[in-house]
Amino acid sequence: MTDAEPRIRRTRLYRRLVTRADGPLEPARAASRLSAYVYGNILILAAVAASTPGSIEHGTAAVLVLATAGTTFVAHVFADFVASSQIPEAHGDATDEQRKFKAVEELRDAVPILSSGTFPALMLALGWLSVIPAQWSELLAGGVVVVRIATIQMATERIRGNPLTFRAVLGGLATATVAALIVLAKVFLGH
Repeated sequence: MTDAEPRIRRTRLYRRLVTRADGPLEPARAASRLSAYVYGNILILAAVAASTPGSIEHGTAAVLVLATAGTTFVAHVFADFVASSQIPEAHGDATDEQRKFKAVEELRDAVPILSSGTFPALMLALGWLSVIPAQWSELLAGGVVVVRIATIQMATERIRGNPLTFRAVLGGLATATVAALIVLAKVFLGH
């Protein structure tokens, strides 16, 4: 392996992380997807922070996180459906077929709400199954969300088709630091 090969692999990995295969999203869809990403992570962080060692050990914390993700997703999709059916002119002169396609896009753009709860629920389930101590499972669940919050700027640049900048990375680290301090304070001071 030459010296250039690891750099090429890193470059490919970097491109996969910060570039969408289908190219950038149009601004309205990018905003919708980013809104779902932020909203989902905030609500999941709140659900994780609300967990207690007892709720983790009984499995209700993992269920609460999954239920939060699922019901928030359904509520978000329902709200989009109601809004678009009440104000159809917002989609211009779209045909019924185009409106159906738009509904599928809106559904797809809400998926980050669901994905925000998957790994935190898994971490909490590890505490429930006694694979790791409850306090550690809560820290790990919160840590997963903090990392997702740290990547908000990366996600923004990715869906807009922009290259990742050092400023965006610093912004993500600052945001994640604040979120991490909140989670740490809750776990160590709240129990």
